[in-house]
Amino acid sequence: MASFDLKHFDYQTLKTLSEADEKALAAALRQEIINDVSLNGGHLSSNLGIVELTIALLKEFDPYKDDILFDVGHQAYAYKILTGRDLSTLRQKGGVSGFQKRGESEADKFESGHSSTSLAVGLGLAAAKKLKGDTSATVIVIGDASIANGLAFEALNSLDDKTYGKLIIILNDNNMSISKPKGSLSTFFNKVRTSVFYQEGAGKFKKIFDHKGLSWFYHLGVHFKNFVKRVFTAPNFFSSFPLVYLGPIDGHNSKKTEKFLLRAKNIEGSVLLHVRTKKGKGFLPAEEDESGYWHGTSPFDPESGLPLINHPDSVSFSHLSGEAIKLKMEKDPAAVLITPAMKKGAHLEEAFKAFPERCFDLGIAEEEAIEVAGGFALKGLHPILSIYSTFMQRGYDQILNDLCRMKLSVLIVVERAGLIGQDGSSHQGIFDAGMVLSMPNTALYCPYDGASLTKLITEADFTFPGPTFIRIEREFDEKNASSEPLKEEDGMIYLPGAKEDGKILIGLGKEGKEAILSLRGEQDVVLLNKLHPLPEKLISLVKKKKLIALYDPTSSEDGFAASLSKDLLKAGYQGHLAYKTVPTAFIEHASKKEQLEEEKISPSLAVSWFKNLD
Repeated sequence: MASFDLKHFDYQTLKTLSEADEKALAAALRQEIINDVSLNGGHLSSNLGIVELTIALLKEFDPYKDDILFDVGHQAYAYKILTGRDLSTLRQKGGVSGFQKRGESEADKFESGHSSTSLAVGLGLAAAKKLKGDTSATVIVIGDASIANGLAFEALNSLDDKTYGKLIIILNDNNMSISKPKGSLSTFFNKVRTSVFYQEGAGKFKKIFDHKGLSWFYHLGVHFKNFVKRVFTAPNFFSSFPLVYLGPIDGHNSKKTEKFLLRAKNIEGSVLLHVRTKKGKGFLPAEEDESGYWHGTSPFDPESGLPLINHPDSVSFSHLSGEAIKLKMEKDPAAVLITPAMKKGAHLEEAFKAFPERCFDLGIAEEEAIEVAGGFALKGLHPILSIYSTFMQRGYDQILNDLCRMKLSVLIVVERAGLIGQDGSSHQGIFDAGMVLSMPNTALYCPYDGASLTKLITEADFTFPGPTFIRIEREFDEKNASSEPLKEEDGMIYLPGAKEDGKILIGLGKEGKEAILSLRGEQDVVLLNKLHPLPEKLISLVKKKKLIALYDPTSSEDGFAASLSKDLLKAGYQGHLAYKTVPTAFIEHASKKEQLEEEKISPSLAVSWFKNLD
């Protein structure tokens, strides 16, 4: 049996492997993925489930000549290894990205950090190649429920080989809810149609009869087959679209998958190959997981499955947010909870368990989740929408045109705001503040600790005429903080200093609190919670200063810094505004601490910067 150097793998050797060797390679890949994710964190379950499919894919297609797109891109770990990348540096600064990354390898043709984009991009790729006479394949691997998004449906609806060219769509179905054909006759015909015998026979039939002189016989046979299928079988979901549907097949059977991929290559038009896989295959805790815990995980012990990173004296802001939302729903019978597939990540399980009739998980459908929240608001309920910052961007129009324009009172808890570390450039939550602050009828808050966060959620009164946003950083709050409580008034804390040098520092978020407290008693400082509308006391306070310094490590320079500058200008401020923020850029994957240091926005650097300002 062959041995494998997975640190320097050459995908071309796949063509020489026996069936036994392929099984050994699949086992080795799974162990490598488990080892590397256990050290670095990352997406585990979906990658363990797609191993055999990836082996078969790279035996039939050339990753450098053909265009192979993974949707979502976090399913590509085995693909990365088989195209020569060392996964031991996964998600580490300067190491391998957790998603397809064009600058990382020529085998990565697209970067899919958000779901459901691949089919539409594939249409563009295939159409461009058709215009250029390029006959290479365009292959889409879509799964992990991402085909349930409206963007994917739009692309399916646009399929037209004559216009766009051929797509080979591989549906990696790891137990998502797409209706299947039902009934005994339907099951019988489906088994016949999806058998290797049928597929090989269909190919030979086409080869014999589909040429000049006999093509009429081939087309008559196809017409008769389709007629029988329509009469005796329930329609398959994909039968509404102009493509050939193959499957479902066992995605863990490499040989069968290879044969079906070859069949898909030889079919003239677009094809959808429906492949069933087991999410988490090869790692029992992930196989048995029903909550999504092993979908994306922090470092863990591969033997016990227990997390390696413990915070005994702290609790995550997301945990506190989930607890506060549950408490709010206990107090307010009109409160309803909506989330687009982030029940586990946002720690909403307890609220869902306690109030199942008032909790709604829309799956990967951010725009729909926003509109559903709007519908609740229209009927006088109190909708709480929990959504990640990076995914909220996809609902810009729904927020602006429907919530803001109609002044609908929705509480939006923006999870993963600010720098979030190893998930990388597609997931940093640094752009939501700029998006929200450009819209009318919005209120925006940025809590700096667990107490301020909990208070904002539990005391939300839904009287503001428009959506209210609470930005939740991916941080931890100290349980036994020794510092005395800070007195907040109208969304801000003002701590006067001993120096009368005409300057003041405004800080935001957890790092902002750290910087402010280090200057306490020395300089005039403000810890700001309410970003918009600005507290009236803040404007009257800072207008007297010659220099206002803003430290905002939670959003880009086009976020609150730009908004504050505009508000000060409107208020007639004549002094100087300096700011230290996250740059308007795509921040690559690294730990949050490394990102803060790299961008020179750590609390200690911010304090030094402020002290040196004149």
